[in-house]
Amino acid sequence: MHLESRVATPLCRDEDGPAVRWERRVRTAAVLMGSAIVLGVAGLSARAATEGPRVDGSASGELAQGGRLVLRIDAVEVGGWLGLHRLDLTLLVGGQAVETITYDVEPQRLGIGEQEVFAGTGGLVTGSYLQLSGAQVVVTTGGANLSLTATATVLRSIPSDARFRFAAMDDAGLTSSVTHPLQAGKGGGGVSWGTVIATVCVALLGGAFLGNLFASSRRPLPRLSVYSSIQRRMDEERRAQTPAP
Repeated sequence: MHLESRVATPLCRDEDGPAVRWERRVRTAAVLMGSAIVLGVAGLSARAATEGPRVDGSASGELAQGGRLVLRIDAVEVGGWLGLHRLDLTLLVGGQAVETITYDVEPQRLGIGEQEVFAGTGGLVTGSYLQLSGAQVVVTTGGANLSLTATATVLRSIPSDARFRFAAMDDAGLTSSVTHPLQAGKGGGGVSWGTVIATVCVALLGGAFLGNLFASSRRPLPRLSVYSSIQRRMDEERRAQTPAP
């Protein structure tokens, strides 16, 4: 007589305790969040690789010979302003480019044709219509945004229907541009403190949403300690009041 032995199979049940189940849920949530961040960054990088920088600008002032023209260009690069390569400000007369002001971002050089000066210095670049001094250039960076404001002297009267084309090129070679008419009779007094403050605000606000995500690798300047200054002042006053032996 053959006896068939059977082994009872236990019913499936959750042998993990509440702590184990909670740990698994936390790990799953962390993985999902990490995937979302990676996809978001990848999306920004993909968009930057296909669209290039965003750019805007303005030109205002006196168009007659001897007048002053205030030029401004704002560029935004996904991934940070360090990804920008060059800015171009081109004067168009009758639809034709007659003068181009260039700014190379990395070496911080301003140029017209073959002439170049470093931004912030007193050197001059001269073209057919405009002359610029490096000392009359304000460059502000913040997050993804770079803003440049410059005051040019008009060497040759500019037609009232002339326009300016503002262009930005990034390190990948992608270029974006926008064209605006000149605003005659406005802003001919040079780069004022109001213009500087406005440029700073635009740079900081324009790049704030990406500035935290893509931090610059440059080391920040050391901050001045208020407490150290107060303590040093108190020590100096104490030594001054102590009679000499």
